[in-house]
Amino acid sequence: MTRPIRTGASRRSFLRAVGGLAASAAIPQHGLPLVTGLAGMAALASQSSHAATTSGYKALVCLYMNGGSDSHNWVVPTDATGYAEYARSRGELALAAERLQGITVAGQANGRSFGMPAELGPLRTWYEAGQAAILANVGPLVRPITKAEYNAGVGVPAKLFSHNDQASTWQSLAPEGAASGWGGRMGDILMSANAQPVFTAVSASGNAVFLSGSSVSQYQVGLEGPVSASGMNGGSVFGSSTAGSALQRAYASTSTDRLQAEYARVMQRGMGANAALQAALSGVNVPAIPGTAIAQVNTVGTTLDKLSLARQLRIVLQIIAANQALGMRRQVFMVQMGGFDTHANQMRDQPVQMAQVAQSINYFMSALNSLGLQNNVTLFTASDFGRTLLSNGDGSDHGWGGHQFVAGGAVRGGTMYGQFPTTALGTSQDVGSGRLLPTMAVSQMAGSMAAWMGLNASEQMQVLPSLANFSGLPAFMKA
Repeated sequence: MTRPIRTGASRRSFLRAVGGLAASAAIPQHGLPLVTGLAGMAALASQSSHAATTSGYKALVCLYMNGGSDSHNWVVPTDATGYAEYARSRGELALAAERLQGITVAGQANGRSFGMPAELGPLRTWYEAGQAAILANVGPLVRPITKAEYNAGVGVPAKLFSHNDQASTWQSLAPEGAASGWGGRMGDILMSANAQPVFTAVSASGNAVFLSGSSVSQYQVGLEGPVSASGMNGGSVFGSSTAGSALQRAYASTSTDRLQAEYARVMQRGMGANAALQAALSGVNVPAIPGTAIAQVNTVGTTLDKLSLARQLRIVLQIIAANQALGMRRQVFMVQMGGFDTHANQMRDQPVQMAQVAQSINYFMSALNSLGLQNNVTLFTASDFGRTLLSNGDGSDHGWGGHQFVAGGAVRGGTMYGQFPTTALGTSQDVGSGRLLPTMAVSQMAGSMAAWMGLNASEQMQVLPSLANFSGLPAFMKA
């Protein structure tokens, strides 16, 4: 049933939400319909919140892989027993041993060794250089549970194996419909440290619950920066050559109608934020994306500088480089890449996806190092869920636990954190078809990064309510 918009605070919240939408990277900057263009303006949530420890500058970047990445092929056991178990359980999805490049590993059982496929070579290089780490078997958990408890339905997270719900759970710790994400909740606490709070939570890939907070509104950018409202700067709007100037006058005027006045204020703030960001970006110079040849999934090849993920990371890099001009101390970003729901053609498509992610991260990390910002920025990967060890004949199905990467100069790299699972069927961690029960919770992974961002223990609990159910945080971040 459609419900009317209420007045007062509800109306203002609605308008801020409308103003906070921005055109995604896939939408052209010119020729947008009026409503889409207006949605591209930034909201300015100017409320203050108490801040944690916020000296210096730090930024967190979420690289989200939509669809559920089959990370069992991203990090593979190479010791004789481990590889045999992996090959037996994966069948035609197993990578040949000769395709795997060995990695340095600490913190796992004696005698275990691991490798990464050649397509992840650039990411492996950062790992071996001590600026990237592997987080083993991560997934949503309400509390630690056993296989027996899972089978009894005790302590099981809601709506497992559902794309929408598990994407939301990774980003917010709740199924689809969550009002805020843990990145946005961090922003609620950290935004008062920033001279321009509107740039606290920034998405380069459209709307995402990860960046939504109670006070902070996500600011969305396109691949080239701020996205302006269509029709404001000349041209025709629905056939009218005068509509643009009429819009400018409307946004500049003061109306006695509360709805119109609030909307005008939101638009004015949005246009002011866009202008401020555009001015700051004009003063930064970041390395260009190299024109490295790179494969595409089921189509002709392209070059890295045309790849959406690399271009998203470049605009994030530009905003990070402008942190002093913008007066920023803490920021949270999000970029996304799709195509990871590999029920079919996995062995054809997955190597391409790996190369695209690894090359994009390599560009981002190389650029950060060249700018001297590597110790100020931490990038981490996330996805809806891991996938089944068992093949469905041409791919893998929805799973649970999976392996993630975290990269940056503040990472205690060259190490695998958490307990790498036995990659075999029928184990105490296999809850069916090789769906692995996670041994590191998303909230624990997030808690370590929240602590690095400056949140104290009680603030971490505000952001990650289930964190109290777990003992300790994985120590993959430096102080």
